[in-house]
Amino acid sequence: MAKSSLKKEDQKNVTPQSLLESHLQANKSEHYNFVEEAQEYKVSTGSLKLDAAIGGGLGSGLQRFFGFTEGGKTSESLEVMRNFFITLPKTRGLLVKAEGRLSKEMQERSGIKFVWSAAEWISGTCFVLETNNYELVLNILRDLVTNNEESIKYCFVLDSIDALILKSDMEKGLTEAGRVAGGPMLTKKFLQRMAISMNKLGHMCIMIGQVSAKIEIDAHGPKDQRQISATGGNAAQHFSNFMLQFEARYKGDMIMEDDKAPFDPIKNRILGHWAKVIIKKSANESSNQVIVYPIKYGRKGGSSIWVEKEIIQMLIMFDLVEKKASWISLKPTLLVELQSIDADVPEQLQGEDRWADYLEENKKICQHLFEKFKRILINGSSTTLP
Repeated sequence: MAKSSLKKEDQKNVTPQSLLESHLQANKSEHYNFVEEAQEYKVSTGSLKLDAAIGGGLGSGLQRFFGFTEGGKTSESLEVMRNFFITLPKTRGLLVKAEGRLSKEMQERSGIKFVWSAAEWISGTCFVLETNNYELVLNILRDLVTNNEESIKYCFVLDSIDALILKSDMEKGLTEAGRVAGGPMLTKKFLQRMAISMNKLGHMCIMIGQVSAKIEIDAHGPKDQRQISATGGNAAQHFSNFMLQFEARYKGDMIMEDDKAPFDPIKNRILGHWAKVIIKKSANESSNQVIVYPIKYGRKGGSSIWVEKEIIQMLIMFDLVEKKASWISLKPTLLVELQSIDADVPEQLQGEDRWADYLEENKKICQHLFEKFKRILINGSSTTLP
């Protein structure tokens, strides 16, 4: 029970301020009012369009990724973790591998160094915790956050919250009576213990989950108009800063060498696909926006998001290039701007694909345009740098 440190002789001149201060001083371990708030930051999602929609990137606290199988939830979580390492000093990642999936291909695509030994877990690496024991996960995360004398910033990824189970429930027999704690209850318990500390101290936690399905008893009756279809119950919705729903991938989402021709494994290969994300909850009034961004297959080292293709779309949208037949030319103002960074920037190239290849080969120009268009989309700033 909370106690007051107000002495009896001081109770004659009691004020609201003195009462409040008394309780705060006497119960320092029960609140974060005396803890200095961590500096705000924005971590890129890797997509120009998604970054712009959510105000520049993701910050501390809870981020909820949910959706359908192969929608890109885990890959995007690892992309954010990689950028977390790049953005902030003294960072470490921890992936709770509760569903048992982290293929060699996914590891190579992510650009993250994964370790399974505590001794190898150093700054800029991700420790893989292979368990679905709820108590173990909660205790490790809580200890890392509260016993943090080195001021390390952590990026936690729970893949997935739906796969966690209480130890007592795990020990029950399959036919044993008794209710097993479900995702909503475990999510609520986890967030009650961790949400405020992660927000205040500058850590990020990405909770991955599935979409929930509602069984319709009456197919002709009124439909449930819920805006959020994620598992995890209401607690995940209320505690999260952003909720991103990753949509299923269909045949029409494929990016091929020739989008107007049918697929052919030799003559018309699949180069990637369009990922679709719906912002179900936001901290910047972007809720219900649908963001579509390209993924390119075969890339490694954290470059699966096809930002070069996004940049070309922006160049065309902002009328910074001129198209004549199959040739695409940079307009003079942009050409001068880019040549101040690299004197060898070409004035024109044939086709969008050639420009995409050029940007892929010239990281400095690509990053410059990425940041430029992000500022334009977020702030409405001029298309030319001051």
